[in-house]
Amino acid sequence: MLDFVEHAHEGMAIYRVLNPNWEWTLTNQLLAEQLDAQILWRWIDGGKKGKKPKPIPRPGVTETDTKQYQVSETSTMDEIDEWLRGRVKTD
Repeated sequence: MLDFVEHAHEGMAIYRVLNPNWEWTLTNQLLAEQLDAQILWRWIDGGKKGKKPKPIPRPGVTETDTKQYQVSETSTMDEIDEWLRGRVKTD
């Protein structure tokens, strides 16, 4: 039974159950990458009008939006210099 599961191919139901991203073969990932590049080039060629196109979602890849940071208190240049001196090792 273990050999059956270990050597299952994409067309078998057991393979699909054990590999939820089974549809994302190397070929499909390369095609998605090519399509993303083509869509991006058309957007650039069109003068970058409108929103930048988003890539096709890939399994295991989360959307990387710009993170927003809030500063609770500001530091002076002297405080920053002192903090940096404490982090740099000198021999």
